[in-house]
Amino acid sequence: MRQKRVVPSFAGSRLHSELALNVVKGQALFLIAMWSLLPIWQADTAWADEKTIPTKTLASIFPKAKEFVAKNAALTPDKVAPIEKELGAKLAPEDLKPTFYIALNEEKKPMGLVLFVDVKGPHDAINGGVGLDMQGKVVKVEVYKHKEAAGIADEKFLKQLIGKGIEDPFQVGKDVQPIAGQEVASQAVALIPKKMLLMSYALFLKKPTPKVEEKSPELIEPYNLKELMEIMKGYYNLIRDYFQTGENKEAAVEAAERLSKYARLIGDFEPPKNPDQTDEYAYFQQKVQSALQQFAQTLKKEGVSDHTKKQWQELLDLVNKAHLRFSEEPIDLDKD
Repeated sequence: MRQKRVVPSFAGSRLHSELALNVVKGQALFLIAMWSLLPIWQADTAWADEKTIPTKTLASIFPKAKEFVAKNAALTPDKVAPIEKELGAKLAPEDLKPTFYIALNEEKKPMGLVLFVDVKGPHDAINGGVGLDMQGKVVKVEVYKHKEAAGIADEKFLKQLIGKGIEDPFQVGKDVQPIAGQEVASQAVALIPKKMLLMSYALFLKKPTPKVEEKSPELIEPYNLKELMEIMKGYYNLIRDYFQTGENKEAAVEAAERLSKYARLIGDFEPPKNPDQTDEYAYFQQKVQSALQQFAQTLKKEGVSDHTKKQWQELLDLVNKAHLRFSEEPIDLDKD
């Protein structure tokens, strides 16, 4: 059954200022500043006990928590509209003044947040509870009361919701596998954690800032095959130095990736020797490019290893073979 929520009449603006947010390394983390004030808070609030806080039910969501404290909040109209739009459903009157429960560890520091949520099912309301960790990810979803098929409350079904966050769709057919024949009820249950996340982010949290990947420099357009070889020689030197010193792995991996991209351009130029052997020339070009791709992937995973050393030597043998076949000048890769 849905737990009765008891909130003291004086739980107002004083408590609203005690919950703060901090975003660390692009992840949504809540930093709740009031833990340093908890001894005073608890001394002044006789309601912080099992009679008013559903400790047993909360412990099923955060079993390692040593204590739970209630946090009353309120959704203003400007926050309600975006939630309802994203949720695809209206919020109930009781949703507008939710009571969150903060799970605390032995050091009085927050482990996460719990909210009891109701959603509309095909037959009646579905009562549930959701726990979020300090990264804003679902740690558990429980269904307490419903009139749907029994499967929607099974741990096997609910387990798939764990680990999801605000960016996940929580949608049957996308990231939620429904109970057979209970697609509508399954979707309703999936909205329990989604609703909790939307309300939490509207009140306390900020969405993580998407990581912007740095773009690699554009390829230099070589005028001829000789210039292309000079460009590739520079990247070769970076990898050679890495194998000798073990330093600057990141630069070496990038050099291998760049070599693979430049290898694609070899076929744009006619070979100085045996230009009539176009099929063989194309074969060598593709072989070198493929070998460079595999080498770059292995180098990124293993760094300097017997495997990457072997790949590198096989690659150099292949390059030397191709050069002897299609170049009029001898090649000396180690000559600066």
